[in-house]
Amino acid sequence: MISSAPVTVRSHFLLVPLLALAGCAGWSRTNPVVEGPVARQWRLSAATRDFERFSREGTVLAGDGALELDATAPLGSAPFPAGKEGGPPPVESYRFGTAVLADHSIPTGFTHAVPSLEALTPPGTWVRLTLAARVGDTWTKDYDFGPWAFDKGTVSRRSVNGQEDALGKVLTDTLALKKPAQAVRVTVWLYSTQPGVSPRIRALSLALSDSTRTPTDGASDRVGWGTVLEVPGLSQMIYPNGGPVWCSPTSTTMLLSYWARKLNQPELAETVPAAAANTLDEVYDGTGNWSFNVAYASAMGGGALHGMVARLDSFSQVERLIAAGIPVSISIAYEQGELTGGASRRSDGHLIVVKGFSPQGDVVVNDPAFPSDDKVEAIYKRDELWRAWRHSGGAIYLLWPSGTSLPEGALHSVP
Repeated sequence: MISSAPVTVRSHFLLVPLLALAGCAGWSRTNPVVEGPVARQWRLSAATRDFERFSREGTVLAGDGALELDATAPLGSAPFPAGKEGGPPPVESYRFGTAVLADHSIPTGFTHAVPSLEALTPPGTWVRLTLAARVGDTWTKDYDFGPWAFDKGTVSRRSVNGQEDALGKVLTDTLALKKPAQAVRVTVWLYSTQPGVSPRIRALSLALSDSTRTPTDGASDRVGWGTVLEVPGLSQMIYPNGGPVWCSPTSTTMLLSYWARKLNQPELAETVPAAAANTLDEVYDGTGNWSFNVAYASAMGGGALHGMVARLDSFSQVERLIAAGIPVSISIAYEQGELTGGASRRSDGHLIVVKGFSPQGDVVVNDPAFPSDDKVEAIYKRDELWRAWRHSGGAIYLLWPSGTSLPEGALHSVP
């Protein structure tokens, strides 16, 4: 059962933070009424030269607008932990730089934010993101979302525990505030131990939502009804050593396998165990870190795909993605009897892939909790699945080909 306050839920099928959309007991509900979408997406990318707005120290803009380390970036003055306590010794010698967007207004307000990065991290490099929010006239501290590296030979990828104060807390990959915020400050950090080798950040996103408000599954224009994309079916349950909690990397693998075929780029396809190893959050001790899943996927094939965690209000938005040939993975939770034909009787948190809609508008999915690859396809009732999806605030993994745009109306964007 989802509690009335945000918690990190560990379930049989997935290790991922789930947020009670109705809000948190004792949290303020005295904010003015806000109209419009509940979930919004803020995305900055190299392609639109958005990083030119950042103040930079030790970082430069590459010719394509991506962030890189300056060759003269300073040496780190404090050892950087390679992993959690008791692990490998800290990294003693490295260069680092930062890029900061100090104050970006979010006029509609938000209580929850999930950051995600598109980054390429050659061996010996890693990246990190910190996020602060302005609640009224008060800025929170900079909350740390931990280091990310595709190759973990230098530092492990991991979230940061113990970040809770009077204004908010970090739940693995999600900032949960106790009152709506009106602005954000985002800082990205780039590190390298190798002379002349730099990580590259080509996009960052924030999935923003307001738990003091509840969306409705808006009226559909039936775009995408009757369309089912050819997403390969994969079951998490065929892997006895970890599979029952691998729905997140299994869903990510299904999306990657789809694009590998669609783009004729077989290097995008990987096995489920490989994806689980490449999304493992050492501190969280699981593969369900939403931000890490899309960072991993968008780094595959040298950055062949864009990727971000997003939040949506309705399946009508997903229909626009499906009509454009873009499947998504959604995070759901449900109790016994709430999801007809579900792969399990109940779930505290689970990732599935939405690959289409029936002619009647119900949702065609690949649910990796079914027992074999050839049995994962199912059709779930639209209203039941929408309610199950609300438990994550409409969270999705979204991947699409680099250099292309998403269909109009798929996201509600922050200007």
